[in-house]
Amino acid sequence: MAASSELSNPSGNQLVLGSEVYFCVTEGQGIFLDLKSDDYSAIPLVISPANCDDRDCDAAIREGFEVHRQDLLDAHLLREDAQGRDNFQAFKSLLRPVVNIFHPDDQRAFGIGGKLGQGVRVGVADVLDFFLASYRASQLLKKQHIYDVVHGVRRRKAVAGKGANDLDALRGHTAIYRKLRPWYPRGYLCLYDGLALIEFLARRKLFPAWVFGVQAQPFGAHCWVQQGDVLLNEATEYAGQFTPIMSV
Repeated sequence: MAASSELSNPSGNQLVLGSEVYFCVTEGQGIFLDLKSDDYSAIPLVISPANCDDRDCDAAIREGFEVHRQDLLDAHLLREDAQGRDNFQAFKSLLRPVVNIFHPDDQRAFGIGGKLGQGVRVGVADVLDFFLASYRASQLLKKQHIYDVVHGVRRRKAVAGKGANDLDALRGHTAIYRKLRPWYPRGYLCLYDGLALIEFLARRKLFPAWVFGVQAQPFGAHCWVQQGDVLLNEATEYAGQFTPIMSV
């Protein structure tokens, strides 16, 4: 069917994303994240990656929504709204990471060595904050649904306000976290490591973004911590394989 700026349907209502549903386009696929059910879904789109920033992308999204209208409505990924404004384009405003905060020492925040590690001084307060943050992250992920975890992080960040996060402060405190990370007995897992770093930095009154990303072929989901377009805890090349779908 032909796509237009407004989706044609018998009710005349416009399709918008459901509550707590996030969306992005990557590799010719429209990917949905339903945060309440902690589930990802996908629909094929007739679009090339190069066109994702222009009207052809929007038209392809609308057409894909229309083709799969009933399935998406039944899954509560979309809903009809007579006065709704398009809310499926929010992913376009999410910044892709460009560089690691320790570039060229471009690695995950799990241990730190060389000259960079030698310059990191760790005090008693750092150790206490690290273990408290690590334990809190572990407990949150063990006892709470990811929906509640995300909203807790979002609420705390909103209360803290939109003050600028100083990159030098973020670099220094992330280096401390990175140096201490091997001492917490838990293997690397992006969800845990992202949240633990978020919790540690929050204890230092720093509130960077917790970014969730996806890739389509093969499907994969990942998350990392980011300030602007600067990565704090992941290799730039690896994070660059994922398209941001949600930023907390």
